[in-house]
Amino acid sequence: MFTAYDKAAAAAIGAAVTSVIAAVTTLDPDVVGAAGTLVTAGLVWLVPNKTAE
Repeated sequence: MFTAYDKAAAAAIGAAVTSVIAAVTTLDPDVVGAAGTLVTAGLVWLVPNKTAE
């Protein structure tokens, strides 16, 4: 899915998802922030770490 160099891209995708959630819902900003943190952390977790060379 992702390569070892895509952690920053995954974080950017998480931020974009958070922005979309905030724009299309009437959720409390704290809830949106918490959901965004979980989405971002989950996406970054899916990206493998760079292997030692």
